Amino acid sequence: MTDSIHICTAADKNYKLPLCCLINSLLRNCNAHKYTLHILFDGLSKRFQNRLHTMCYDSNICLNFIDMQTYDFDFHGLDMQHWTKTIFYRIMIPDIFKNLDRILYIDCDTLVLQDLFSFFYTPLDSKTNMAMVVDRFSYRSRIPVLNTKNYFNSGMILFDIPKCRNDNFSMKCIQWIHNNPKLAKFPDQDAINVVCDGKILRVSNLYNKQFATTDTIKIDTKPFIIHFLSAIKPWMWKAPVKYSQLYRSYTPNKIQSIIILAKQLVQKTRHLCFHTKYGTFLEKTTVKEYKKYYIFNVCIHTKHFKHRHNDLIQMLQQNKSKQNAN
Repeated sequence: MTDSIHICTAADKNYKLPLCCLINSLLRNCNAHKYTLHILFDGLSKRFQNRLHTMCYDSNICLNFIDMQTYDFDFHGLDMQHWTKTIFYRIMIPDIFKNLDRILYIDCDTLVLQDLFSFFYTPLDSKTNMAMVVDRFSYRSRIPVLNTKNYFNSGMILFDIPKCRNDNFSMKCIQWIHNNPKLAKFPDQDAINVVCDGKILRVSNLYNKQFATTDTIKIDTKPFIIHFLSAIKPWMWKAPVKYSQLYRSYTPNKIQSIIILAKQLVQKTRHLCFHTKYGTFLEKTTVKEYKKYYIFNVCIHTKHFKHRHNDLIQMLQQNKSKQNAN
């Protein structure tokens, strides 16, 4: 048993605020044991790193920054428009932390709400290399595609480092992604599920409680880790106010929390007060499109466009004929 509980996360310059919130949640809820948080980063300045060290000064949490620019990733064949290099960092963890027996990886868009000591020492039998939680949103659709026994979310992974290294985990995952670029909808997650199929211990959803913006966050049974999965994250100005209420309470300072709330309220008000409406109609075999601008449901301006499209003209003619027939 190690002296410190080792946790790992990944962040780049776009995830500075989430990283601060994650650290803040650890400081507030994991203060009974010694923790080492390893941050795999790309593009975080020394000044920002020092600010995070100051946050953890005289606490039970020690930060270790690992610059991932030295690692070369070949993305040949992958559609990287929706992904960044940081999603691949978790695949490299067994090779990066060779001297550790185990490490707990958690995504940066999470909050830790309970001490993780007991979970960190979860027994893993000889047949399991890691512990994960089932993916709430994708497991039904990805299992038949990947032909796996189950489908897990890679936002939380408890690694058994020696077992993963013995199985050549990192190399096999990278190789699978290269061999299946079209199949890899969620590249790192799909690779982990295929490579480790049958070797993953399924644990309670409370260790990776997954939420989307359509959810109302009600915590009846307090989870250990909350994971925000949507593309619209709770710190963004487009996020619903109620959805991000808990997250705002973990921002590093009150000013930051007020700024996020103010932006979200303005966004909500803007949709209620100012909106647009699009439409299409047929006039003398010409398709005309319009865009109407409203304030408080009162149309203040209408802009017309001309657009010829044979299929659309035919559809509108049919609709018009039906209306005349009625």
